Amino acid sequence: MHSLNDRVFLVSGAASGMGKAISKRFLSEGAKVVGFSLEKTCDIIHPSFEYMSGDVTNLQDCMRAVETTVEKFGKLDGLVNSAGITREGTLETMSMDTFRQTFEINVYGTFAMCKASIGELKKQPSTIVNISSNMAVKAIPERVSYNASKAAVNMMTECIALDYAPRVRANTVMPGIVDTPMIQKRIRESEDPQKMLDLYAGFYPLKRIGTVEDIVEAVLYLSCDASAWITGIHLPVCGGDK
Repeated sequence: MHSLNDRVFLVSGAASGMGKAISKRFLSEGAKVVGFSLEKTCDIIHPSFEYMSGDVTNLQDCMRAVETTVEKFGKLDGLVNSAGITREGTLETMSMDTFRQTFEINVYGTFAMCKASIGELKKQPSTIVNISSNMAVKAIPERVSYNASKAAVNMMTECIALDYAPRVRANTVMPGIVDTPMIQKRIRESEDPQKMLDLYAGFYPLKRIGTVEDIVEAVLYLSCDASAWITGIHLPVCGGDK
């Protein structure tokens, strides 16, 4: 068990999917959590959980989230950036607006959350975990904006790790294909859902797609003292895919 007892975390993308699962697991490990997402509401109910709606691409919203965290719980020990989007397309099929939107949320949003938080984070030993993707280091077709944006998140995280060591540890988690509502929808709407699931599972030596819990465990590890001598790394959680 990786205890987070009495530590305070701010988690973006907390209203659904990975961010929601991370928030719930951190609460179960004794943390206090402020969830921050674009959605107006979040159904997590816990005495150590506070939720606020906001936009990660708006620096003022990010600063409000940090202020809310400190006002509610007195400090900020860790940040998890889980908010992000994926868009499909090539140079010919993707519009400039779509490319820009992907970077706006995945890169600028991560930067804005880190920028808003760093003043509080560096007051004590703390952690930043940015959710990247295995596609940051392995290109796949028709994901030009997503792959590039996640590669940018990786390098940004390395820079933060260098700039703010030893006080702040910053790392990324790089998931492969994970069983999230978005992936479930894609499988469900395909011509042959079982064939699509088998195709995805076949990408990985472990012969399955990831679970949200697989990713949560990695984020928990990088947010607790078990990883105290780890910073600036990109942890692949992708079933052995290279």
